[in-house]
Amino acid sequence: MLLNYGRGRAEQFRVLPTLGSAPNFVPPLFCLYVALLPLWWWISPWLASLIGWYFLVVVIQLFFVPSATLGLLLRVFPLIVLTHVCYGLGFWKGLFTQLKPPGVPSNVPVIIERIEPD
Repeated sequence: MLLNYGRGRAEQFRVLPTLGSAPNFVPPLFCLYVALLPLWWWISPWLASLIGWYFLVVVIQLFFVPSATLGLLLRVFPLIVLTHVCYGLGFWKGLFTQLKPPGVPSNVPVIIERIEPD
């Protein structure tokens, strides 16, 4: 579901880009950061340490879950990270796939013609 949500948000941005869409780029940039993490370790350990700050923020967020047990929080932590990764990957997919008109099934090829004014 989150892959499709991210894809749809990227397609929406491609059709109607606005400054308000800027926060939607955080999860895809996080995915890019994680993919390049070995490179960050080599270039600058400081850049690589940012992943620790991310995990710290997620843990702090967990403390605001009302009446949750430690066991529940430990099970929820990877799911929060997974939601960010899935949304980000879906966003990347939506940035680079062909846009199709609404109501057209995904397995039907679409030919888009541009009509130039005379």
